[in-house]
Amino acid sequence: MTDPFPLPDRLDSSAAPALLQALLHHRGQPLALDAAGVQVIGALALEVVVAAGRQWQADGLTLTIDRPSPRFRATCRQLGLDPDQPWHLMAGGGA
Repeated sequence: MTDPFPLPDRLDSSAAPALLQALLHHRGQPLALDAAGVQVIGALALEVVVAAGRQWQADGLTLTIDRPSPRFRATCRQLGLDPDQPWHLMAGGGA
């Protein structure tokens, strides 16, 4: 596996296109996303992360979220998503 890919501290709608391009560059190989520095996360950028997780899964590859920040965790939980694998709903059905 390559070194973890650090997510930007602001994962808002303006960061989503660059995030998508960066993830596409890593497609076809296992990938770890380092979410330790995420302080702002919007729905569009989170949707990019969710779509990537589902694509990696469909490709039979591993995508992980390393060190999710408290903000990343809180936003995922508010949306009923598992912060460690936001492409999955939280146990118990989520929100």
